[in-house]
Amino acid sequence: MRCTICGIQIDSVDEAVEEGWTPYFYDGETEHEMSCPACSQALLQESTDGEMKVKEEFRAKLRYLDESGDEIWQDHSDIVMAVLKNEPGKLN
Repeated sequence: MRCTICGIQIDSVDEAVEEGWTPYFYDGETEHEMSCPACSQALLQESTDGEMKVKEEFRAKLRYLDESGDEIWQDHSDIVMAVLKNEPGKLN
C-alpha cells in the first residue's frame, strides 16, 4: 500500500492503523485512498461533517497517484517541506 499523495509505501493495514494513516480523504467531491501521516498533517483537515478533506489552499492543486499515470512523481520530503515552508507554486 502507498500514500496516494506522495507514494511512500507501507507493508500492512495494521501498520498503517498504528502509524496514523488516513484511510481515505476528499478533494472536493472526489474520494481518494490512503494518505500517510506526514501528508495528512500537512495537507488535510477534518471538515465539519467529520470527513478528512484537502485543505482549501491545496484543493485542485495536487496530483494523486490513483489518477491516470500512476507513476510515483512526487518526492515525499519535497512536498512536506514545500507545505511547511509555504512555498507557493511548489505543489502545482
